[in-house]
Amino acid sequence: MDDARILLDAGEPCSGQLLNLGISLEELDAVWITHGHSDHVGGLPLLLQASWLHGRTRKLPLGLPKHLIGPLQGWLRAVFLPSLPFALEPFGWQAGRAVTFGNLTVTPHSTSHLDRIRRELADPGIESFLFDIRQGQKRMVYSGDLGSARDLVPVLEGPMDLLICELAHFSLDDLISVLSGAKIGALCLTHVAGTYEEESRGEIKLRCDRELAGVGEVYLPEDGEDLEF
Repeated sequence: MDDARILLDAGEPCSGQLLNLGISLEELDAVWITHGHSDHVGGLPLLLQASWLHGRTRKLPLGLPKHLIGPLQGWLRAVFLPSLPFALEPFGWQAGRAVTFGNLTVTPHSTSHLDRIRRELADPGIESFLFDIRQGQKRMVYSGDLGSARDLVPVLEGPMDLLICELAHFSLDDLISVLSGAKIGALCLTHVAGTYEEESRGEIKLRCDRELAGVGEVYLPEDGEDLEF
């Protein structure tokens, strides 16, 4: 998306990876968190501290599930970051309610990724989301973590330019089944589970190319790889 730098999830070591890619922490326009697992949020306190140390002064909007806002504020007090030299603006996602950010619109959709944990803890407030992001005629979907490939169904009604989708919590067969018939300019598969270690990235890409006629390019990036779409 043009004219905005949004960090989608903040696993450790996101601040170091951004700096290694030559991205100034001052350049981040917002951080959007899909859910509370540590590999998606564990780098957030260090990102905020590093932003301070690197001289950030402008505000930083932070979108996250509502149940994380209180724990985040307590967490920042615990690691001695209760006050920062820039305004941190946390806000909570609400499923299906679009949020406008400059020339972007993001609509969070609930996923089933944390359903088991919600039941075990008897806490209906625990949420996880995927993001449907639009800028004019451009459209990108970011899956976060899913409980099932079918969590994507609500965002497959129209074409999209880019789908960034995890492949750790369901099979490639399930994903191909759900994406059959979808119109997707580029499919970027991330968080590829160890169960695919015997199936090379080339083989996964070949299957997607062969079985997903509506998908253009297929990417399986390495950690830290910089892709342009």
